[in-house]
Amino acid sequence: MLALEINDVGLIVARDGSVIAEEPGCAMLDGAEPQTGAEALRRVRSMPLHAEFRHWQDLGSEPLPRRTAAAANAAAIAHAQLAAIARGLPAGGRAVLIATPAWYTREQLALLLGIAGAAGFEVAGLVDAGLAAVSLEAVPESMLQLELTLHRTVLTVLDHAGELRRTRYELLPQHGWLALQQAWLETIAATFVRRTRYDPLHEAAAEQRLWDGLPQWLETLRSETAVRIEMEAPGRTVAVEIERAELESAAQGIYESVIHAAQRMRPGRGRLHLAVSHRWAVLPGFVERLATLRDSDVRVLPRGAAAFGALAWAEHVRRPSRAITLVQRLPVARAAEDSPAPQSTSAVPERDRPTHVVLDGRAWTLGPEALVLGSAVPGGRRAITVPPGPGISRTHCSLVRDAAGAWLEDHSTYGTLLNGERVTGRVPLRAGDRLRVGSPGVECALVRVVDGDGAA
Repeated sequence: MLALEINDVGLIVARDGSVIAEEPGCAMLDGAEPQTGAEALRRVRSMPLHAEFRHWQDLGSEPLPRRTAAAANAAAIAHAQLAAIARGLPAGGRAVLIATPAWYTREQLALLLGIAGAAGFEVAGLVDAGLAAVSLEAVPESMLQLELTLHRTVLTVLDHAGELRRTRYELLPQHGWLALQQAWLETIAATFVRRTRYDPLHEAAAEQRLWDGLPQWLETLRSETAVRIEMEAPGRTVAVEIERAELESAAQGIYESVIHAAQRMRPGRGRLHLAVSHRWAVLPGFVERLATLRDSDVRVLPRGAAAFGALAWAEHVRRPSRAITLVQRLPVARAAEDSPAPQSTSAVPERDRPTHVVLDGRAWTLGPEALVLGSAVPGGRRAITVPPGPGISRTHCSLVRDAAGAWLEDHSTYGTLLNGERVTGRVPLRAGDRLRVGSPGVECALVRVVDGDGAA
């Protein structure tokens, strides 16, 4: 039995506990037939007008925006890619379980079945990819799975009520692998221009070399703080050193949007259990940033997790050929959850801890003595008095900064909003956080004062 994981960053085929094929979901349409996979990827930046990246996201039979002799629609390109994958597989059966994207409609699933069959596969069942990916271990009552595709971030909520089931999902358009790649290529190119006066984006072949080299440079930066990049310019070789922090900064906007979306999907007042695909692990600083979320834990899933999950639950996913339906629940074991110990030291690095809180253009220093926000704080205490209003308590919350970190402690009846998420109890703070009391109430900013040269 085979399993196919549909993700356009890399379509994965697994068998017997091993990944036996992986191919990027891209195509070149400059010939009589589509050229797909790795060969196409090596040409997409040198001939961008003929590149196609959306056939798996927008799987359908509608005509392509640009007419081409190679393919009439996304379905034809997807068929060409699956047929090429099938031809490259070792000899053996072609029965396959497919882990599908969360957003596929009934029509797209039906089209997928037809395409896979025409490409030489015998589809035995369909399962939600996010569900399959987390199903290899016992799971908590609720968890959030994060996936990265070429064009989107996908957040899938999975709840356990007797069995594990997908309950909802959210898509973040323009927050995918292509957007991250573009941000990093522009950062690298700008560094070349600034330090060598050579612009690698000025020439298509050089841009393609940057594109080809990026995955290996990211892999290097998983263990190193910087990577040396060399380029052949006319009549000379130029080189720059790119620091990990530079690429983290370039991706910061996407990172923060994804993290805020994850915070919004936290279950009630419970712990946030995050399972992130292996595709996130290569992104500089992302998993580390995710791990700083309050009252949360992060698990990085293995490469091909959705395909392996489909195989592990084959008896539940497999259906008679005439009755194939999408499986959105599996009898995965429930994990015992221990109550987390009170947090004594902040996970936020010292350089990112706030030193002041700002409200209406005025800044208050954070220190060992609590700074209390509320509508009627008792005398004798450091306080920021805010106007009474709906959802604002007399002594609403307090802020403190000590050797262990900077902290918010909620004392209210209604809870305090931190970056749009309702929090209770004691939580760590980070420079850049936004704190709101009441509805609509007032909003404060947590900032860190630095020296004139930008040092903390």
